[in-house]
Amino acid sequence: MLKIETWWLFALPIIFGLGWIGARWDMRLEKREDEIDRLAQQKSTFKGLNLLLNEEPDKAIDALVQIAQLDPETTELHFALGSLFRRRGETERAIRVHQHLANRDDLPSRHRDHAAYELGRDFLRAGLLDRAETSLRQVGSHSKYGIPAKESLLEMYQIEKDWAQAIVSSQELESLQGKSLLKEIAHFNCQLAEEALAAKKSELALSYIQQAMSTVPNHPRVTILMGDWLVTQNQLAKAIETWSEIAKNHVAYLPLVADRWIDVHKALGQPQEGLQVLIDALQTQAGGELLDITFKHVMALQGVPQAEALMTDVMRHTPSLTAMALRAQARLLLAEVAQNDKTAQEIKASLGLLKQRTNTLARYTCGNCGFRARRFYWQCPGCNHWESYSPRRGEGAAPSGRSM
Repeated sequence: MLKIETWWLFALPIIFGLGWIGARWDMRLEKREDEIDRLAQQKSTFKGLNLLLNEEPDKAIDALVQIAQLDPETTELHFALGSLFRRRGETERAIRVHQHLANRDDLPSRHRDHAAYELGRDFLRAGLLDRAETSLRQVGSHSKYGIPAKESLLEMYQIEKDWAQAIVSSQELESLQGKSLLKEIAHFNCQLAEEALAAKKSELALSYIQQAMSTVPNHPRVTILMGDWLVTQNQLAKAIETWSEIAKNHVAYLPLVADRWIDVHKALGQPQEGLQVLIDALQTQAGGELLDITFKHVMALQGVPQAEALMTDVMRHTPSLTAMALRAQARLLLAEVAQNDKTAQEIKASLGLLKQRTNTLARYTCGNCGFRARRFYWQCPGCNHWESYSPRRGEGAAPSGRSM
């Protein structure tokens, strides 16, 4: 029979008790260490914010990096800080913050993609386009920031006017987000075609025009460019035939080609036929630039009385300040020819006010951002949207958007 010493009966509880006390002590030590780490992180946070408020960004960033080393989750603080710097226009500070993150090897891939994207945006904001491209291309296509990175690359290529790369980026975006960018791709090809025409590279220009046509058939810009190309080939009759599609199907865009339309008709010995098309278009488009162009050519080809009669007719069915000013201009010339000084002085007084008013209000206005311009743009200089300008120049109250 196993005999147990009596003292064991007292020793066993004591041993278990000491073990329990030891375990509790270890837990307290571990909790104490966690508390020390938390206090150190908190101290670094306050130190970083204090340095930031004292305009010591370099030291502040170092302090915030220490926080990230203590707790990787604080990388979100870095991203927020970098974005804040960029929004304030302090791109150098934003670049430093995001470079610290991008250079860390211990970050998970999603944070590395985020850092590369933010760094690319910083470089883009700073105008360092080569470095922006390098950084944005490091972002994984299938990551959360893959589509925003491609959109930023597309924005950058448009700023650089690198239309060939813009086409590639648009096609990549289409495959990633399933959104059609055919309109933009057609415009990029048109931009390349215009550059080729300016450089007198006829075959290359035709190639780009045909690509644009296949992307968006019957687009008014492509039709206008095709007519321009035919003129360079001295195929004037075909150019007129091509531009006739604008007069039939896209008459609002007729002012964009009206001067060239008249020049080609003159070269063919048919100026009156060409002018009549513009006059007929005034029945539905009696405003803006088409009115100015038609009035100018009627004055030159038919005379001042016919120009005055035309503007009087326009005032009956589509009254506007522009038509009133042009009619006054014709009447002033008629008064001067008739040597009617009193009438001429009266007309001059009103004509000066009308011209001042129309020059102030006559603008093309972007439907996206409200940017106002004297000339028509296919791409808004303010927000870079395509086809956001109506081809009809307005002369109403001035919108709140910028102007040029």
